[in-house]
Amino acid sequence: MTVTMGDVSCGACGSPLQEALNTPVDERVPCPNCGSTNRRFHVEVIEKITMRTSLGHKLKRPGISRPIAEGFNGWEQRKSVGDQVRKVRLIDRENDRYIERVETEQGEVIHETDHPLSEHRGHGSAKKLVPPDNEESES
Repeated sequence: MTVTMGDVSCGACGSPLQEALNTPVDERVPCPNCGSTNRRFHVEVIEKITMRTSLGHKLKRPGISRPIAEGFNGWEQRKSVGDQVRKVRLIDRENDRYIERVETEQGEVIHETDHPLSEHRGHGSAKKLVPPDNEESES
């Protein structure tokens, strides 16, 4: 955020005044034009806002329970680091394709894959859970 200290003018007649923005009310010098101690302050605040959008889609056909294609294009938070990454994903069941590209805000490609969907196993929620070590207690 950038704050630009601005101008002080008379609150009654609008004449520009040579007075600090933080001058206490009881120390203000009356306006030379009208005698008022009311003030109007002009301060400019500049803030940069970044907006990001995401779009997900599913293509369904009557009588088929799972979508024949689904995809995602947009920004999401990377769980491992916490920064924002751009992700483009297409799951095309009809044509047996899985395409995904993940890149940082600076454009560095973190992950890219394009292969048959039938070969896409053991990723994301399909990862096999490793059972905890079974420690046997001695009796």
